[in-house]
Amino acid sequence: MKKIITLILLILIINTIAESQTTQIFRDNFNDNSNFWPDDQYTKIKNGFLTASCGADYIFRMSFKEIVFNEKKDFYIETKIKQISGTEKKAYGIVWGTSSWKNSLIFDIASEGWFRIYGYKNSKLFYIKKASWRKDIIKPKNIFNTLAIKKVGNNLNFYINGKKVFTSGTYAFSGYYTGVVAGQDTKIAADYFLIKAEKRQINLLSNQISKFTKENMGLNINSPYSEIAPVISPDGKTLYVARANHPRNIKPVNKYDIWYSELQPDGRWSKLKHAPKPLNNSGDNVVISVSPDNNTLFLETLYNPDGSFKSDQGISVSYRTATGWTVPREIKIKNYYNRNIYESFAFSPGNEVLVMSVERDDSFGEKDMYVSFLQPDGSYSEPKNMGPVLNSYLGEGTPYIAPDNKTLYFYSFTEPGYGDADIFVSKRLDDTWTKWSKPKNLGKKINSSKWDVYYTVSAKGDYAYLVSSETSFGNEDIFRIKLRDIEKPDPVVLIYGKVFDAKTEKPISAKVIYENSETGKIEGEARSNPKNGVYKVILPYGVKYNVRAEKEGYFAINEMIDIRKTKSYKELKKDLFMNPLIKEEPIVLHNVHFYSTKAVLLPSSYEELNRLVKLMKKNKDMKVEIIGHTESTPGYEKQLMKLSRQRAEAVKKYMILKGITGERIKTRAFGGTKPLADNSTESGRKKNRRVEFRIISK
Repeated sequence: MKKIITLILLILIINTIAESQTTQIFRDNFNDNSNFWPDDQYTKIKNGFLTASCGADYIFRMSFKEIVFNEKKDFYIETKIKQISGTEKKAYGIVWGTSSWKNSLIFDIASEGWFRIYGYKNSKLFYIKKASWRKDIIKPKNIFNTLAIKKVGNNLNFYINGKKVFTSGTYAFSGYYTGVVAGQDTKIAADYFLIKAEKRQINLLSNQISKFTKENMGLNINSPYSEIAPVISPDGKTLYVARANHPRNIKPVNKYDIWYSELQPDGRWSKLKHAPKPLNNSGDNVVISVSPDNNTLFLETLYNPDGSFKSDQGISVSYRTATGWTVPREIKIKNYYNRNIYESFAFSPGNEVLVMSVERDDSFGEKDMYVSFLQPDGSYSEPKNMGPVLNSYLGEGTPYIAPDNKTLYFYSFTEPGYGDADIFVSKRLDDTWTKWSKPKNLGKKINSSKWDVYYTVSAKGDYAYLVSSETSFGNEDIFRIKLRDIEKPDPVVLIYGKVFDAKTEKPISAKVIYENSETGKIEGEARSNPKNGVYKVILPYGVKYNVRAEKEGYFAINEMIDIRKTKSYKELKKDLFMNPLIKEEPIVLHNVHFYSTKAVLLPSSYEELNRLVKLMKKNKDMKVEIIGHTESTPGYEKQLMKLSRQRAEAVKKYMILKGITGERIKTRAFGGTKPLADNSTESGRKKNRRVEFRIISK
């Protein structure tokens, strides 16, 4: 008996603690309309009452207002309400957690004595509790009923005139409006409307951006028009902006066009220039991301083959050429659709991950953030919701993935903030991209009472760029703020250089691949400039990478870059060379190595040999000769000749195991008779110990 009493007392204490955390955050006695309820032919506030009505043309009509509170915490909603006209068969009551009737939760009663609890999700009706009679507690027309919804823990409790009539599990909000609902051809009056909830506290970043103040970037970047979506190139030297309503925009001028600015030697930004066709057309044209070398642009909007506007349902990519930009082509996303008129996108540094803010059938409310993954054919997987830690019943958007590939910046309306939309930061916790740390507000140096969105950082991390409507020249302006080291994302390394033809030593245009040398996973790609062969890639520190260029008709020389111990932003130069596939011309396999004095391949050799295997599988008639070389040591000529032959045979054996038939591979050995460098130095001897291949027939 004592155990039962103790358990009951414990439950009462827990409930008391839970209830004590809520406080009155909203009450309206309807003495005036200082809380800005709708003021139209259907909703009026007069003489201490809110009256709401619905005509015969609709099943019901809602009268609600924005009252933001945390659906995951305990809350209490109460109103005193009565029916004053219409048939007693029609219902009236409370609507909550709604964006419109299409996504709503409703608790209503009918004067004839029944109640029900139901909702709509994307216009589809669902019942929490079907109509049930309670004539014993529901009062008739013209007499007030008190309706209440009380969330405690994981339960929703529904009350009529102080009596609990039903308990259910919780239901996710679809919006931030709460109010009353009147049934068809019915008029109702509410005496008051009350909400209790846990007081919302801003979850601030512990190391707030506090030393510096954000600055408007001035009239070289901003104008009396609208500037949004700043994208800073990873090298920090080009700034892309979307601008609407400018007279130089392609008609209609109210659509967004791409503009850009370049960093000058004196550290100032040039006046924005209008991007040329085919980047701009009659649709909304916005840069999503730019490659580190500034040679690839990812864009919102789909384009026709002639560069004209096709659709706003998707994204495209354009490449720099010697004369301009290619017509953007569509990047396929499996089962992509967006129920909202707005969207925003962000790529990971290597473009292997795409994050987007869209509204879909499984969204928690309005726009949610979703993730898609790069597929072998260049498309992206079906968008997957990134989960309730990031997403909520209000909108989240303008995602930005920092160069460290772990830090996500975005805006949210739901998380407590300083105003309209605030910018938050979260850290990725695993490789699913659906587990995240609790979002933290960047603080009042970044966020204001206005619209603050589109936060982005250069790879160096010296400045952050964002959009705000506070103290702007026009509707929205581009701002920047200097960052301290403690405020920057994790450091990265910018690798840059040129891609050369190894034979002619002239720069060439090629695709640059970088992969994790331990896992073999391709982390991303770039393109070298068609004019000068320049490339740039951004790599997170802590990993050893293989970097190489790829181009039809060439065999790449693989370069290893070890940045496992890098702890701060760095820029490293690494030129890449490509061997043209010319018949009878030997090509050194620079990364094929053996255990000392043995003909046993080191595992680090497999990646380069696999590329040779792949080349031969693609070219079915190709035959090659594998040539072994060693350093030369007087008195050991026979042993070294034998070793070079065995090593060539070891390479052949590996290629046969990978699917190349033996008759397509010949072997040859030269021992130390054909040195490339001086055998008197260790570096020279290392260069002479090599394996080559040459094409003997194509």
